[in-house]
Amino acid sequence: MLGQGYIGVSLFMVLSGMILTMITYGKDISIKGFYINRALRIYPLFVFVVTLGYFSTPDPRNSSVGIDYLLSLLPVSNLYRMTYGPFGGQLWSVMVEIQFYLLFPVLALALKAKGPRFHCTLILLLITMRAAVFVLNGTVYHMAYFSIFGNLDIFLIGCLAGIAYKATEGRTFAWYWPVLIIVAMNILLVVLYRFLRLSDASPLWIIWPDLQGVVWAALIITYLRAHMRIPLSSALSYLGKISYSIYAWHILVWMLVARVMPLPLGTPYLTGLVLVLPLTIALSALSYAVIESPFLMMRARYVSPSAGAEEPARG
Repeated sequence: MLGQGYIGVSLFMVLSGMILTMITYGKDISIKGFYINRALRIYPLFVFVVTLGYFSTPDPRNSSVGIDYLLSLLPVSNLYRMTYGPFGGQLWSVMVEIQFYLLFPVLALALKAKGPRFHCTLILLLITMRAAVFVLNGTVYHMAYFSIFGNLDIFLIGCLAGIAYKATEGRTFAWYWPVLIIVAMNILLVVLYRFLRLSDASPLWIIWPDLQGVVWAALIITYLRAHMRIPLSSALSYLGKISYSIYAWHILVWMLVARVMPLPLGTPYLTGLVLVLPLTIALSALSYAVIESPFLMMRARYVSPSAGAEEPARG
């Protein structure tokens, strides 16, 4: 999986759909409160990183730079493939997440009214649309990877995983199930990239988002329901808390390490593990404390429990 690290974005999209569904399923949502909470969660760090990147470009800057900057802050900026500054290219996925959030109250209402069948039908429609585009263009890679028309499947599978998790209350899985699923994902990646030579022109991109979503959903559910003790669980939990900062800053840290001492440990994997990761965690901890945390404290409750339900949660 290290060679195809992009699939980690899919994992976070599944988690996003799953967590939001577990918070809101069967409850009433304050749409205004939901949107405010999402903006407070996403935009402060996003704006900081993007603004820093644009201001880091050498003078003189063309007037178009200001226009590019303003466009990059819009929720549809991935449509015109903004760069988000010299070290913010990975932030295209944040825009897709924001599009998920814009749609989520409608999706939650449909889920409440029509049940999981609605999400399954929408996934089928998205697969059909990608198949149609592939027939027309001979490729669907960019649409499946960079746009909501590929990633919404993954988010919806996460929503369904949230329902499945609630439905399996009291059930447990043996410790080896999450391990087997990780092994299966690695085998799938080897088959796709070494034997089937998955390329931008491959028709497999029509269903590849869904395959990723299903595997990650299975991993999350079996992990949460498994009988296993995780070493250093507190440290891992903290890394999860600052994971958005880690994602936002890792490119900058990698660029700095590469500039100062290119591949000092011989391989990108070892350099990333020994140097880039610890430095990114340190920067992310500082970033979370002074950029994310103050805004997160401003969030308010946005769900109202039904009769007899538990207290509403923050998200």
